[in-house]
Amino acid sequence: MYLKILMSLIFITMFGVNQAQEWYAMARHGECFDLAKLNERSSLVKGAKTPTEMEEMMKKAGVDYTLEPVIPEIDGMLKLDVPSENWAMILVRKQFCQEFLEK
Repeated sequence: MYLKILMSLIFITMFGVNQAQEWYAMARHGECFDLAKLNERSSLVKGAKTPTEMEEMMKKAGVDYTLEPVIPEIDGMLKLDVPSENWAMILVRKQFCQEFLEK
């Protein structure tokens, strides 16, 4: 019984960690870029895989930004604006992507 519960908790934890890393930057027509790969090009958020990690890095750097839900009732779709970097982007979970682009 305990083994079954433990295995369930391990599975849920592993699933949650994988889900947390599945964020993308959405382009104009629904095409998506892997957020972690995109962030490798920026010294400000280099290494960030999630919006939360990006937010922590921007706070630490003292950068003004807004990060808010696009539609409050829909989880997994955020709008990020960083005026000093000229960023205005939509960050989404995988299910909102129509196509994936490698860049």
